[in-house]
Amino acid sequence: MDKLKFSQFGVMSVNYQLYSLEYALASIAKAGFRYVDLWGGAPHYSYFDTAPGQRDRRIGEIRRMLDDNGLKVSVFTAEQICLYPINVASSNPYVRRNSLEIVKGYLEDTKALGAIYFFPQMGYCLFDEDEAAAYDRSIESLREINAYAEKLGVKMVMEQLQRYESNLCYDKTTLKRLIDAVGSPNLTACIDCVAAAAGNETVESYFETFGTINHLHLADGCPEGHMVPGEGTNDVEGYLETLVRHNYTGTITMEINNQMYFDDPDAATRKTAEWLRRCRWVDAEH
Repeated sequence: MDKLKFSQFGVMSVNYQLYSLEYALASIAKAGFRYVDLWGGAPHYSYFDTAPGQRDRRIGEIRRMLDDNGLKVSVFTAEQICLYPINVASSNPYVRRNSLEIVKGYLEDTKALGAIYFFPQMGYCLFDEDEAAAYDRSIESLREINAYAEKLGVKMVMEQLQRYESNLCYDKTTLKRLIDAVGSPNLTACIDCVAAAAGNETVESYFETFGTINHLHLADGCPEGHMVPGEGTNDVEGYLETLVRHNYTGTITMEINNQMYFDDPDAATRKTAEWLRRCRWVDAEH
């Protein structure tokens, strides 16, 4: 394989969180992307801003917006960590059970949206709690989530995070441990290239660890930051070269998620599209 196709790339809508979802989808489509990684957070769409009994109506509205903009959902990335009180590894039994029920609802939404993947999170524990016990709770929860996903016919991908996001999964080793413990081909690996750079890991090392990678979160950084390609110091071109060498044909999310872009996410998306079209590892025509 000589190059990746521009059509493999999509944009996560999280960068548009100060704008309406209508604005976000129109902006992403106008830049030439055909995939959106749909961020499930307020005010776009989340459990916490959708009135009881209104979920199906809102999902229908989103489906129509997607169709109007010629977009498909590569991944439904519902907010499940840090910003919202959802934690499937929580030591609080109520929080954990409530979190599981919310995530199961998101799995149903994933199917209704026609998304390729759902993006589960493993949860976290407080830094003064028993990490081994939290890990066991995380595995138990992920198995329950995966069983429901399999029942619905929804595939899932999961990535490593940074330590401030989850102290249960922060590199390729801890990610593999979780995925292997679930033990289902329905749950596979995604690489977060910024988190990998922050942890001094390479994209190549993830292919060596997992063999197959089904999705990527791509952005620049210093090494953190989730920035527009070319505006940080990370080797974004090198990441894409690695994908080409591995004949990668899956989807790729441009995860531009930085407060410096929140006032004008449209410009950040345009710059991202322009960078990709100039990149020697991307076929801009397909």
